[in-house]
Amino acid sequence: MMQVELSTVRKLSLTDLMSEPHKLDPVSVILEDYEPGKGKIIIECYGQSWSAFWGGMGAKSVATFFCRCDEHYIASKLSGISGDIADYEALGILAREEVVCLRRDGELNKCEARDLFDQCYRLEEAENLDQLDRNLMREVFGDEWWHSIPSKPNPDYQYLCRIIKAVQAGIKRAGLTEAVPPQEQ
Repeated sequence: MMQVELSTVRKLSLTDLMSEPHKLDPVSVILEDYEPGKGKIIIECYGQSWSAFWGGMGAKSVATFFCRCDEHYIASKLSGISGDIADYEALGILAREEVVCLRRDGELNKCEARDLFDQCYRLEEAENLDQLDRNLMREVFGDEWWHSIPSKPNPDYQYLCRIIKAVQAGIKRAGLTEAVPPQEQ
């Protein structure tokens, strides 16, 4: 037999976000509270969407809970996007520096060092781990070469965090958050 349940749904449209600090296209937000402490959020911006469900938020609404969490926790719930990505340009620079150190330490002769140094420029052209020359990486950094790959902030993650902050500001401006009880401050 079909069951029908009612929930409270609110939709926010956030516009005029092209100025600092957000620099975003319009954002749509759907907040749905199933009951106190259980709810979900759906966020859409420029054709991409993210959603999350929380089943244990105390007695808070999803709007209040969302605004009390930091953007990194929320980003991990909304997406599997990593905060950092491999920095292959920096890897090439690091590899050339390591070759110079190996030469200085006498582990490479002049010709070997020049050959390895020149090969290290190819590392900067890699776009993912599979494109790295594993033999070159092993020669320069040793058997556990993958630990040497530097990282940089992921622009996709930073974009999602800007959206989250804009949504939090929009929720607060709309007055959808509950007052914070004194013991929770």
